Amino acid sequence: MASRADPPPVQGTVALIGGTGDVGGRLVRMLVDHTAARILLISRSGVGSGDRVEALRFDIAGKDAVGKLPLGATVINLTEATPPTIAVEVVRKGGSFLETSASPNYVQALKQEVTGVGGPGTAVLCVGAAPGLSTLMAAELVRAKGAVAVDIGLELGMGRHYGRAATEWFIDALGRPYWLSGPENTILRPGDLRRSFAFVRGTRSRPALGIGFTADGITEYRKSARSVRVRTFVAIDPPFVTRAVGTLLRLGLGPALARRKRGVTRVLRRLPETGQAHARIVVEAQSPEGILAASHHVAAGDQAEVTAAMILATIRALPAADRPMPGVRTIIDLLTFAEALEALRHLLPRMAIETWSTGVKGERP
Repeated sequence: MASRADPPPVQGTVALIGGTGDVGGRLVRMLVDHTAARILLISRSGVGSGDRVEALRFDIAGKDAVGKLPLGATVINLTEATPPTIAVEVVRKGGSFLETSASPNYVQALKQEVTGVGGPGTAVLCVGAAPGLSTLMAAELVRAKGAVAVDIGLELGMGRHYGRAATEWFIDALGRPYWLSGPENTILRPGDLRRSFAFVRGTRSRPALGIGFTADGITEYRKSARSVRVRTFVAIDPPFVTRAVGTLLRLGLGPALARRKRGVTRVLRRLPETGQAHARIVVEAQSPEGILAASHHVAAGDQAEVTAAMILATIRALPAADRPMPGVRTIIDLLTFAEALEALRHLLPRMAIETWSTGVKGERP
């Protein structure tokens, strides 16, 4: 595929809420290297400064937080401590609000509030690696195959300690029941669903546990009115960690872990690092006949790097001021799977990114 011309450089102001964390630090470096934007880091600590980087110290959940955000800025939300009303005001005043959360309830609350108020700005959901890259992979298969069901498998390597916020989110998700997206309309507990995925080409499948992830953006390409069942599973590499977490969930300890997520996170971050740091995504689509119709696979490096690069790719794909895209959108309105891969390889030239597909036109051998 021929490379697209580089998009015009991002200018204006990019504000990162929760930008002092794991993903935020990587995104700041990419913004400095690849854009001409003014960069604002919003946090309660007020930490962070440097070339074109300014720190703003205030509580994003405070009553006067909205007034401290610059008008027309591109706002990246990296924390679920941000009230949905912040997104409402950014969109109402003509800015762009990019949401990275995977939590279904949080995303739905934000979506409903922004839709209810409206405005000339844009809110983009499902920005990042998962959701984000995984959303694009699934949406493409739904469009190409008319899939009635999609299974998404995510594998994270424990080659390094992930950021505190990401680790706390995962521990909290282990105790949070969720609605299964699709016609079943069923509430499940984490770990109720289990299956295996071949995350690495030519290797045995590895176990993964069902967890609640937002499915926004995946069903939009389906032509029929029948909803698509979307299930998301998470695996930890090495696999014995996945099995250990599965045992805890089987014993009904998910809610207890979630209540103690901060303490559990502190313990986990003191444990030795094991294996490699990587992110692997598998998406499998099921045809109306009930068989596996096609799949997409991505094996890449550090998840935080991939997430930061996907955020920047989405920022660069935002429409120009003379071509507004008002309201609530998802990443599929801005990027395709192929464009996302091209952006990742451009922004992460030293990262090995392997992709392959089955059952789709032009699949890689």
